[in-house]
Amino acid sequence: MAVTHDAKIWAVIGASGTGKGLWVKQKLREIKASRMVFWDFKNEYGEFAKQVQTLDEIRRAMIAAKGGALAVRYVPRGAGEKAVRKEFEALCELVYAFGQTVFVAEELANVTTPGWAPAAWRKMTTSGRHEAVHIIGCTQNPALVDKTFLGNCSLVHVCALREFPHRQYVARSIDCPIEKVTALQKFEWIERNYDTGELSEGRVSLPTGRASRGNARGA
Repeated sequence: MAVTHDAKIWAVIGASGTGKGLWVKQKLREIKASRMVFWDFKNEYGEFAKQVQTLDEIRRAMIAAKGGALAVRYVPRGAGEKAVRKEFEALCELVYAFGQTVFVAEELANVTTPGWAPAAWRKMTTSGRHEAVHIIGCTQNPALVDKTFLGNCSLVHVCALREFPHRQYVARSIDCPIEKVTALQKFEWIERNYDTGELSEGRVSLPTGRASRGNARGA
């Protein structure tokens, strides 16, 4: 299924090992998008796309796709903060121009701050939906990422967080009692869908296929 013009902006938040990545991968299998691009910071999305070595290779692949299917992932190569941010901005520019794409961006705290983001990413999160770019932005440190991104999300999905400042920030962001965020255990989640206004809770299904402990429920 191709990405539609009703593209979404999702924030996926949680400490390492809490089920954040499992949830993203399950959603990608459900979406079955024909066009996917990954900012694959930890080199973990090999199931969904081939790794390319350079940004120019991505550009050439987009040209060759001619509006058709594409699945590529880029693992940052920069050795320093400035180099990595430059790579991220360049990739955002390519994705925005390509359009009709699911764009998964991992470890956003490495390439944005609460008061700053690369211009291309800011453009993506404020007008990417008009280009049918479905953004899935992931972070372990929500209080440290670009506020514009979180403010424009259509869905904020939260797994367990270990540090109080991040739990507090998320609770305010999704208009949820902080006690609910604090109580989250491994593989449990809470999310706010801003398209419907619904606040839901649940538990991610494990890779073994075991049924989740309780389906999503209203809160």
